[in-house]
Amino acid sequence: MKQQKIDTATRDKLFSANAETVLAAVESLQEKGNKEYLPMLFEILLSAPEAEVKEAILKLLGTVKDKETIPVFIEVLQNEKYKNIRKEIITTCWQNGLDFGNYIGVFADLVITETWEIAFEAFTVIENLEHFPPEEEFKAIRLKIAGALRTADERKQYFLEEILRMSS
Repeated sequence: MKQQKIDTATRDKLFSANAETVLAAVESLQEKGNKEYLPMLFEILLSAPEAEVKEAILKLLGTVKDKETIPVFIEVLQNEKYKNIRKEIITTCWQNGLDFGNYIGVFADLVITETWEIAFEAFTVIENLEHFPPEEEFKAIRLKIAGALRTADERKQYFLEEILRMSS
């Protein structure tokens, strides 16, 4: 795997105080793509940028097709630092169509532990998975879901029951 370099001019544009400059940098990333910029994009989202900048970044994240970026998305979803943008990040996960099947446990945990809105987005990722892990690997997730079903509210119970149904 060849690691792409970060262009310092592009990095500086991404962190510019001028929204137009940031938008131009995001647009250039959309065209040439480089997964090395993903952490910067998450940082910018965390800083509560102007609406048009946020929209452009989320649009870009929703079109990422490089499967090598999957661990970066997962790391951000598991990091409490990014809790305030978790819903948006999960939304981009189902929009980009990457196969997060190896990380179904992360999304199941989000369904169990997060607010209903975030749980809905995480459930959508699971619902769109191309494959579920083999039964042996899914056993621990199945047990966790069974335990969560006892205390989940009605809406989350539906999600959890559907995950169990999809996996069988």
